[in-house]
Amino acid sequence: MSNPLALSPKECQGKTWHPPHDLSFAAHKALIPLHAGELAKAPTTMPLALIKENREWRLVGVCGIESGHNLFIKNGKWLGHYRPEWLSTYPFEIVTVGEKGLVTFNRNSGLLDEGDAGESFFDEQGQMTEAVSARVEALKISHRKHQATQKALSALAKANVITPWPEALHSQLGLSIDGLHMIDEKALSQLDDETFLNLRQAQALPMAYALNLSIQQTHLLARLARLNPGSVAAPENLDEVFGEDDELNFSFDD
Repeated sequence: MSNPLALSPKECQGKTWHPPHDLSFAAHKALIPLHAGELAKAPTTMPLALIKENREWRLVGVCGIESGHNLFIKNGKWLGHYRPEWLSTYPFEIVTVGEKGLVTFNRNSGLLDEGDAGESFFDEQGQMTEAVSARVEALKISHRKHQATQKALSALAKANVITPWPEALHSQLGLSIDGLHMIDEKALSQLDDETFLNLRQAQALPMAYALNLSIQQTHLLARLARLNPGSVAAPENLDEVFGEDDELNFSFDD
């Protein structure tokens, strides 16, 4: 995020913002940020992956088979059962400066107003408005969970158990997104006791298991690609590849 707006009465003076009226702002994001606190629900509703950004590993939900198209968002509505927390706090974000987190607003979101046509960030007493305060509190909670997530990811990286998604899966899905990684189960099972204990102490094992368990949900991407297509056509033999699943349930809104 370039040139973020720091959230303070001084920096936000003369500016207002427009809350997103739906999820269209994320319709182009095939990868959605996640944290470890979401592992109880996210792995059963979407495939998860690790990606490397600025030399650090990140946990993401894989919501598309091509860059620029989120299969889970149609007409601004979320189609899946679990909705990632990131969607509820955008365009507010926390930028890490040293060891501190700074709450910011994404200037590039298209939701910032250089006048009074939107909602205020602060009231006349310099206090955050209710809508802003609710998002900031949610961000503070998720930020602590993101920090725990990064600790776990660092431990997995140090243990050398991170491996790319298999090429066969890319071919089956028609997947054109590069850089998706999972856990090498064989390498994980062959770790020495000390390294395995380090992973447990970093709370990295639940994440490792959740990542690989979630790969089963790639069949959702394949079927959504037919129902909410982007520029990449879904393979014709999806049912043969993934099998039938009568329990799939989506709520499509026209």
